[in-house]
Amino acid sequence: MLLQKIRDHAKGWFAYTIIAMLIVPFAVWGINYYFEGGGPMDAAVVGDSKITLQEFQRAYQQQRQRMQAMLGGNMDPALFEGPRMKQDVLRQLVDERVLDQIAREQGLRISDPQLHAALISLPVFQQSGGFTQELYQRLLQNQGFSTASFEEGLLQSLATQQLRDGVVESTLVTPAELDQLAALLKQQRDLHYVVLPLEKALARVSVDEEAIKAHFEKNKERFVNPERAQLQFVELQLAKIAEGIAVGDAELKANYEEQLAKYGRPEERKASHILVKLAANASEADIEQARVKAQQIADSLRAGARSFDQAAAEAKADASGQLESGDLGVIGKGMFDDPALENALFALKEPGEVSGVVRMPAGFQLIRLDGVTPAQVKPFEDVRELVAKDLRQQQAENRFYEITQNLANLAYEHPDSLETAAKNLDLPIQESAWFSRAGGEGIAANPKVIASAFSEDVLKRGLNNEPDRKNKRLKFNQP
Repeated sequence: MLLQKIRDHAKGWFAYTIIAMLIVPFAVWGINYYFEGGGPMDAAVVGDSKITLQEFQRAYQQQRQRMQAMLGGNMDPALFEGPRMKQDVLRQLVDERVLDQIAREQGLRISDPQLHAALISLPVFQQSGGFTQELYQRLLQNQGFSTASFEEGLLQSLATQQLRDGVVESTLVTPAELDQLAALLKQQRDLHYVVLPLEKALARVSVDEEAIKAHFEKNKERFVNPERAQLQFVELQLAKIAEGIAVGDAELKANYEEQLAKYGRPEERKASHILVKLAANASEADIEQARVKAQQIADSLRAGARSFDQAAAEAKADASGQLESGDLGVIGKGMFDDPALENALFALKEPGEVSGVVRMPAGFQLIRLDGVTPAQVKPFEDVRELVAKDLRQQQAENRFYEITQNLANLAYEHPDSLETAAKNLDLPIQESAWFSRAGGEGIAANPKVIASAFSEDVLKRGLNNEPDRKNKRLKFNQP
């Protein structure tokens, strides 16, 4: 129904409006904050919607990580130092926000069942062939997302994808255009070429000493070696601290008992549904009509006039587009922001039982319980290694921050040497390879280290830098 609505309207003025909004530069405020300093605390304003600094920074870091994963050691750190990459990331955020606004204005909505189906189909959250709630929550936590913020982003992405699909699928391609494309794709060229060896040309050229000197004097800037630096540094790593921590059976069992919920599996339920859909801007009359329709279906099921499967099949075949049905998959508590669906589902007692009419943002819903997987607590021996890892991590973090404070104090008290800090904390002084402002390998691939190495304090005055804490790693550098 939603896609059909796009197709119905993606003609004439609507299609041109979308195309224009996608290709015409947008009026954006707040960009100067990133590229020139100062400015408001928003990266951009698109209509009545703001793109915050936090959103921009997260998108920028994600793009940086994607580029690093693609290019590995071949990535030039300077690529991220200029304004171009920031402008590209911000432009993409603006494009997405514009599409989101158009989708909302056109009343495009994604129902909770659609969102749930999309969520459980994402491979990154699947384990042993199916969606895993524990893996889902752990990955979101590691990336700094709440379930609410992630699902809101997924909801927007699905809605804008419907908008894109509607525009693309409603576009008409003429036979002449297809012929032109086929001709372009299958073009061939016959070329004749001659290779002129450079060596033969060089052999006929004679350059005297005076000409060489004159060329050098005229182009000295071309023969300058770039400024380079070499650092001594000490590094404190959380992972290495954790490796040296031993935990006994008593500690492990006590920690296991304190966090039983963490090492168990919560109850999960499999469900199907029938949905009477509502538009985002539905009137009171439309809402009442949909409620009555849902109640009629519920009454017919309760009276035994038809089975849930029969009603679901009729909903799936409904030509009006007002009805929807299908498998909701496996649902655990806390998966939805709106608790109405899971409250109704977890109130059902036996498989096959059907809920009453449930009001959802997308309409009115009937839910059938198809199966129950009871909550389970894994035996201590099955999770012993996981408990030990978690406990070592906790103790290592406490130790890490204690050593961090001590290291910072020692480096401050002895600003022109790392020897005292290294000796007191039994940390080796390491030495980097020579690198330029473009960066290098190892710690020289870190933009913060590069900036610190060529700072006035480190490069000119020979002082220790401020600590760089990243991924539970602490570094102090000295030239």
